[in-house]
Amino acid sequence: MTGQQRVSRRGLLIGGGIAVGTAAVAAVGTTLAGAVETPAPVPQRVPAAPRVAKAPDAAVSVEWVRSAARNRSVRLVVTSPAGADRADLPLCVGLHGLGGNALWWGDPGMRRYLGAAWASGVPPFAVAALDGGDNYWHPFRPNDDPMRMLLDELPGWMAERGVAAPTAGVPTLAAGVSMGGAGALMYARARGQRGAPVKAVAAMSPGLFVDWRVAATRPFAGPADWAANDPLRFYPELAGTPTGIWCGDRDSFAEPVRRYIALARPQYSRISPGRHDGAYYATILPQVIAFLGQHVAPAPATLPVAPWRTAFPHL
Repeated sequence: MTGQQRVSRRGLLIGGGIAVGTAAVAAVGTTLAGAVETPAPVPQRVPAAPRVAKAPDAAVSVEWVRSAARNRSVRLVVTSPAGADRADLPLCVGLHGLGGNALWWGDPGMRRYLGAAWASGVPPFAVAALDGGDNYWHPFRPNDDPMRMLLDELPGWMAERGVAAPTAGVPTLAAGVSMGGAGALMYARARGQRGAPVKAVAAMSPGLFVDWRVAATRPFAGPADWAANDPLRFYPELAGTPTGIWCGDRDSFAEPVRRYIALARPQYSRISPGRHDGAYYATILPQVIAFLGQHVAPAPATLPVAPWRTAFPHL
């Protein structure tokens, strides 16, 4: 049985759009309103680029799952190449930004850029995103631990749906934007601590802080909580993990990101013109996707020459 067949039996839409399947809604029943925070609008929406000839948009499924770690129901958004058997694909966990939700990873612009990248020859993978709340991807509020949800619950949900079968649903990549960029680095550290490091992590405009007075405006319980979850403090733990960092030069996080680059010396980094918005993300997504694909690529001898490989000739 293929992964797509399993998902279709759950009443989900696999295709160019996004929908919540009737079976998934029925499974949660009438408890949704009380079980989840009010859905936030998708921030920093990525504008959809003109369609590339013969490049279908990525396929997306959306459903609600019950998270014991977060003590609520959350959206599970899976984005993958159109028509691909998701059972055979490597998996990337995608983390959203502050005020956002998992739908950012299935937005029309994201589907367009992912579809175009995969059509150009970037090795395909699936992206699984979950609602993490505004916790900076760590246990900030009582009975609400989004990091445990990613580490302990996501693999089981993926395995149940036949996604990333070779790794039993465990993600091999991590990526995030803004708060989720910092969260992706935190997730990569946690995976390393468990002895199961990811193959690569990509952070777009990661929310980093060099001053507690600024960090105090974000969901941290105090200076100690911030220090324990600050990528600028734990960067040596990611020394063996291929890391890509991107940030706009007019982004409020530009200076902390520059400091991270200077300290951590990630495998790839780029500060380029742009702000903390979807227009900027649209300029870097082709590189971000290529960077991630490079790290799940087949052996070099089997790779065809493809334009995407020129983005990272040093890898």
